[in-house]
Amino acid sequence: MTEAKGMMLVLQNPKSGRETAHRDWYLAHHLPDVCRVPGVLRGEFSCVAEGEESPRWSNAATYWLDGDPAAILTEIFTRAGSGDWTMSDTLDGESMMMAIAEALTERRRSTVTPDAGGKDRLLYIVLTNATPGDDDVFNHWYNHTHLPDVLAVPGFVAAQRFRLVDHPALRPYPYRYLAICEVAAGEADAALAELAARAGTERMVLSPTLDRSGVAAAPFAVDGICLGSV
Repeated sequence: MTEAKGMMLVLQNPKSGRETAHRDWYLAHHLPDVCRVPGVLRGEFSCVAEGEESPRWSNAATYWLDGDPAAILTEIFTRAGSGDWTMSDTLDGESMMMAIAEALTERRRSTVTPDAGGKDRLLYIVLTNATPGDDDVFNHWYNHTHLPDVLAVPGFVAAQRFRLVDHPALRPYPYRYLAICEVAAGEADAALAELAARAGTERMVLSPTLDRSGVAAAPFAVDGICLGSV
């Protein structure tokens, strides 16, 4: 996969009773439209994995970016408002979280699980915060200790971290950091169970700089993929 320098994440819910219409519109129109914007490497539309209890968001759109996230977002808004794109009223805008982010790490590969791409993997999306004033220590632990520990869990194939970037056109974020962990689809249940079992043990020591009250994590199954303009 081409290395991403940034990310645009859209966590979303369709309006009640509009689930199928929303999915059809996103896959047929919106995902390809966004992926034609210069600087977008790849876009994926995902559905929350089966068995996830009381998910906050039922869908996730992830866009891997090669250029400046703020400039790409501005171009997306310009094109969306131009009248050239087919838009939809199926999105529940009140519950949506839209964010742009800059890469903190490269895409790191597992040493125990073969790589996987496309629909052969799930995206485990993790949003976090550091405890106040501890961002440097938190990021050092996450980048150099926690990511290797996660990628040592069988079934996890790759991971990349990002820092969310504020933008005046977007609502303030309740989180500052994003990790996209890729999990082999056929091993996802076992991998996520093992991750939970290891968390907080000597095999996966959790830093006190992780704000436990500021974590949101859920697995999403990839439903549609579109290559970008880069």
